[in-house]
Amino acid sequence: MLVPATPVAGLLALRCLVAAIAPVFTGTRMAALTDILGDGDLYVLGRSLLRIVSQSAMLIGFGAGGALLTVLSPRGAITVTVVTFLCSAALLRFGTRDRPARAGSGSATLLKESLSGARLILGDRRIRALLLLLWLPAMFVVAPEALAAPYVAEIGAGPAALGLLLCAMAVGHVGAELFVGSALRPRTRSRIVLPVAAVGLLPLVVYVVRPGLPLALAALALAGMGAAYVIGLDQWFVDAVPPELRGRAMTLLTAGLMTIQGAGMALAGLAAEFFPVHHVVAGSGIIGTVVALLVVAEVRRTAPGQMSDTERRDGADRHMTSR
Repeated sequence: MLVPATPVAGLLALRCLVAAIAPVFTGTRMAALTDILGDGDLYVLGRSLLRIVSQSAMLIGFGAGGALLTVLSPRGAITVTVVTFLCSAALLRFGTRDRPARAGSGSATLLKESLSGARLILGDRRIRALLLLLWLPAMFVVAPEALAAPYVAEIGAGPAALGLLLCAMAVGHVGAELFVGSALRPRTRSRIVLPVAAVGLLPLVVYVVRPGLPLALAALALAGMGAAYVIGLDQWFVDAVPPELRGRAMTLLTAGLMTIQGAGMALAGLAAEFFPVHHVVAGSGIIGTVVALLVVAEVRRTAPGQMSDTERRDGADRHMTSR
């Protein structure tokens, strides 16, 4: 991407390549986290810490990127990014211990192995329900971020307001992760999963009145705090996935999340072509809440002790097949 003659189409293709690799890296990292911290509360807190670091780094990155562009060209800023990636690679290579692969036959191709793992994961009703609870609310919560620029224009605010709107949800997310991870016991974190997931998108309904900047920031921060349910859900997910499938499950989780958030942004932009921006965001909150309630009901039905003997036996058979 640093080569000056690279056309825009080439830049987009390279960016897509980076995005294609990212879920594999993230899934492997999350699966390795269970080797390092175990699959209990330490894993849940470790995963939460990684999310906090990621959200905080994103906030810092927005500011640092803007500052860099005042003294460097865009390609110069990308050069700095390349250097940071190389430093990260060096830390991973020399700062972590090699770990054996969990499973997989040497004769199987990577694609065949990946598709087989995805079928096993999605074929389990409990795991599928948990994935949907991680994916679908995220699809609707991105609407205000995707439409932040046109909303700022709609309410007649300036560029500073755009930056605040883009940061508000991340600030709420980081605050919720810190509170839930440090102040609540594992049992309490588990108890709040379904209630918080059910109502987490409701703050976006405030947009129906086309709020000014202070009220919009408060609504976005509250929507970000709605992500508090993910900490308890992480434990449910790792408990439901067999150890030998965790790497592929985490990769599928990350890839699906990135894809569905991109789709959510695209759909929000498309809807804004036909409806006022504030109505689109409010509609995302309403429709997203209905969808979340349906998924919450499915997660409740698939909870341990709720499924029938046949469903439980089928799940066990699938896990045995994966071994």
